[in-house]
Amino acid sequence: MSFSYQFDCLPSNILTLSGYDFFQFIKNTLGEPEVNLLSKISVKTTSSFLLIENPLDIFNEDIEDEELDKLKEQLCFKIKNDKLLIKPGVLSGFLSLKQALKDKLNLQLKHQNKKKKKQQDANISSISSVLATQTTTSPSLSITEHQAYVLKLIKRWCLENKENLSLELFELEENVDFIVNIYVDHNLAIQGTIKCKCGKVIALSKNNEKIQVSNYYKHLLSVECTQ
Repeated sequence: MSFSYQFDCLPSNILTLSGYDFFQFIKNTLGEPEVNLLSKISVKTTSSFLLIENPLDIFNEDIEDEELDKLKEQLCFKIKNDKLLIKPGVLSGFLSLKQALKDKLNLQLKHQNKKKKKQQDANISSISSVLATQTTTSPSLSITEHQAYVLKLIKRWCLENKENLSLELFELEENVDFIVNIYVDHNLAIQGTIKCKCGKVIALSKNNEKIQVSNYYKHLLSVECTQ
């Protein structure tokens, strides 16, 4: 004859039960003698119940204890030669409950792993999207190359105006007459400013992703520039 228990509706928090809540669950599921046995061997949580091999193994030990003797009478049959036979329903109850808890644990771990993988996939997708954006929006020239290009434009402008104005000396020296600042903004777009010797900071425009210096020229020729 075989005995089996059905545990189709385990509490959602079954794997974290402890103390009074754990014992109440065992009492309602298996019975009060089973609760007393688990309490006797200090199994007070679901996790500890899962970790022990078989709580009924305590009856195989040669232990003198009145409480254990009473539990033996409740959970076992006494057969010839003073041997004990654990009641089939008691044994089946413990085994069935442990299997149900293991299934619950495996299902929870599977769900957690699936959720973790889904989050990892989302993170990878997000990173890929950012990298793709960086690839499409990154400037073709480096910051150093942009700065060199700006300095070249300023030098050429000085030469042209020196000839037009018939001036022997007309030049603008970097870090003396102006300071160039080329950077990449939060949208990964190249930007540039020039700080004039007079203290004014001029935002530079762009043409085909190349920094243009026309705003700086306009400032130099304006009345507000005191350089």
